[in-house]
Amino acid sequence: MKAVFTLTPAESRRLIAKAVAQLEEVQDALKEAYVVINGGTTNGYVAQELAGKTEIRPERFTAGTNSHRLMCVTEASRRDPLPVILEKGKVSDKTTPQVLNEHFHPKTVLIKGANAVDAYGNVGVAIGGFDGGTMGATAGIAISQGLKFVVPVGLEKMVPSVEEAAEAVGAKTFDYTMGADFGMWIIPNAIVITELEAFDILADVDAIHVASGGVGESAGAVVLAVTGEDEDVKKAISLVESIKGEPALPGFKGDCENCRYACKFAGTKKQDLPDWLKD
Repeated sequence: MKAVFTLTPAESRRLIAKAVAQLEEVQDALKEAYVVINGGTTNGYVAQELAGKTEIRPERFTAGTNSHRLMCVTEASRRDPLPVILEKGKVSDKTTPQVLNEHFHPKTVLIKGANAVDAYGNVGVAIGGFDGGTMGATAGIAISQGLKFVVPVGLEKMVPSVEEAAEAVGAKTFDYTMGADFGMWIIPNAIVITELEAFDILADVDAIHVASGGVGESAGAVVLAVTGEDEDVKKAISLVESIKGEPALPGFKGDCENCRYACKFAGTKKQDLPDWLKD
């Protein structure tokens, strides 16, 4: 049996989050170790699915964000507390350094968002500042000790080559930036979950990315064809029908007037911003 679906970015995020919750490595960590859910809009959905925290708003579960037609940084007052850490399935007040050092467990899983994915399974995350953000704080011990990064990322973020993308950026290499300046970290030890892996995990069907793009509510949408046994495809259909209509996320950007990034609009008062950049 064969079926075809169009998923908006919000619908894809919900689908991927459901798959991450069922991933074997995540299930093992929920039973025996820690799950560290770092920032990112898709990770906000993951936190809802794993922790049952329905009060989490994915648009606030982020620091860096692509919003208001720019790469930007969410104003601190509009962010939810990050990360969410689960200890044997329960919300914990431990910090990431405590989890990775004092309470290290080899089955701990780090869930990290991404800004780029390619057809070879490479993923990259945009980073600003001098400390490398979440990756700078966790990559060393994760790589040396063999921890896994689970990376939920939608196919709307597909690029030809993550390696080439990382080589092309770097905050201090730009002479002009419309939006926050940034570099890119290629995430190591990554278990990448796109819509394709999600359909495999949740419905045991093969999915192929066949088209992208749209207008209005379908802006950023992806079109996926799935094949499999009749019962499995029917399961995929039921799954998609259950997430259809997932509302689009609003975008929360930074305060341009007090922005520290090398953006064209940094230091601009709100009344002087173009209409498309105003809150």
